[in-house]
Amino acid sequence: MQPMCFSTRARLTALLAILLLTALCAFAKDGRDFAGRYSIHDVTEQGDNVQLTLHLKVVNNSAADVKNAVITLRQNTGIDLAGQTKPIKLLPDHGVAKVIQQFTISKREYQNWSKGATPTMFIVYQAKGSQWSRYIQLAPE
Repeated sequence: MQPMCFSTRARLTALLAILLLTALCAFAKDGRDFAGRYSIHDVTEQGDNVQLTLHLKVVNNSAADVKNAVITLRQNTGIDLAGQTKPIKLLPDHGVAKVIQQFTISKREYQNWSKGATPTMFIVYQAKGSQWSRYIQLAPE
């Protein structure tokens, strides 16, 4: 039996990450407990990385008020944490949070976004006595 080549391992890792993200989204009642719009500003290349500012408008459709929420940005098919926003003290049900945050991501991740991929973002919060992490379905502004 021959060992797997790197590209096969990378594909399998990406596939597993996508399956995991899909499974996490399935726990939401319609997959859109949190949705929003984003725009990218102040893009600066720094070697193999890109520094940019994300402007986010996130809507809470979860049927619960969320407290002390942070929004996390993940890259490389959702595996690597690229950063998080400052805490949002309260985001009521059907409320909108407007967040502006600077992030540094890989140049490759930025190129994927330029080709139509959307940032992979999750909201981590407390509601109903528990901590939750939910995918945010985003679309460009």
